[in-house]
Amino acid sequence: MRDEDRIDMQEAEERHEAMDYAQHERTWENITTLIRWAIIQLAFVVVGLYAAVIAGAAFLGVLLIVIGLVAPVAARFLWPRGMA
Repeated sequence: MRDEDRIDMQEAEERHEAMDYAQHERTWENITTLIRWAIIQLAFVVVGLYAAVIAGAAFLGVLLIVIGLVAPVAARFLWPRGMA
């Protein structure tokens, strides 16, 4: 093994040990929360579009679309961080 390779391996191990696992966990939690709300929002929008266009219930469709767009924002400000 060359000296350069050995230095690179030591540097990689030091960087791995210095990784902020708590920040990594918070980032992962934020990403999964974002994806969860995006799926919920898309479900409301799709059902609302179906109701408005196919089923002919325009008021219900618009209501579901508005709920789908407002729910993630409302959840962010109304519920404590652990529940949203």
